[in-house]
Amino acid sequence: MTTARSLLTGSTPVKIEYFPIEGVAEQVRIALAVANIEFDDVLIPFNEWAAKKPTTKHGVMPEMTLPDGTVVTDSMAMLRLVGEADEEGKLYPSDIKKRLKIEQVLGLVGDLTRAWSPSLYLGMRPHLVGYPENWAGEEKETVVKNVREAFMKDEFPRFMGYFEDLLKENGDFLTGVDLTIADLSAFQQISYFTKGVADYVPKDCLDSFGGIVAWMERVKTHPKVAAYKASKQ
Repeated sequence: MTTARSLLTGSTPVKIEYFPIEGVAEQVRIALAVANIEFDDVLIPFNEWAAKKPTTKHGVMPEMTLPDGTVVTDSMAMLRLVGEADEEGKLYPSDIKKRLKIEQVLGLVGDLTRAWSPSLYLGMRPHLVGYPENWAGEEKETVVKNVREAFMKDEFPRFMGYFEDLLKENGDFLTGVDLTIADLSAFQQISYFTKGVADYVPKDCLDSFGGIVAWMERVKTHPKVAAYKASKQ
């Protein structure tokens, strides 16, 4: 019988190809490290993307190539596969009740990502939200500012309240006592807002959410997560 772990372990390491940023690939990288699965982290410079894109399966990255040559194209499919392969059975446990809790949190993370997307696209890809592709100038800056500040005032606190409720209900992590792929996915999305990379999103936006700050520290100091982070420095 083929298992997730047998798919991810073989004569050659798993290969992850993505841009030289954390992005949606980072949750998968961390999961691989937690699951004790060797992988090659192949970083594709942005200036090489135009040439690389036609060679990808669906015109997007990240891509994961398994030891048998199978190419996996969706970051969430990758995350679930790696979670399933965790040798301790904690990242994505087989118990259906535990897995259901994880899936609900992953859905909530997806909702947060979608709620933020218009704010992101206004700055990076305005044509996707109804503005000219080459849109620039004072009007753009004003719209981006207004939309992002409105998101941080209304939507961000609402979602952080949901995550804090989960922590009150479940304990150390979002679905219980163990770190799961739900924590890794939520951690990556929420920590993005604290990095100062998005205009009009203050780095101290989590200061009034002590439960989330404490949970993020527990994720960062998880022995395997901390070891992975240290290996990148």
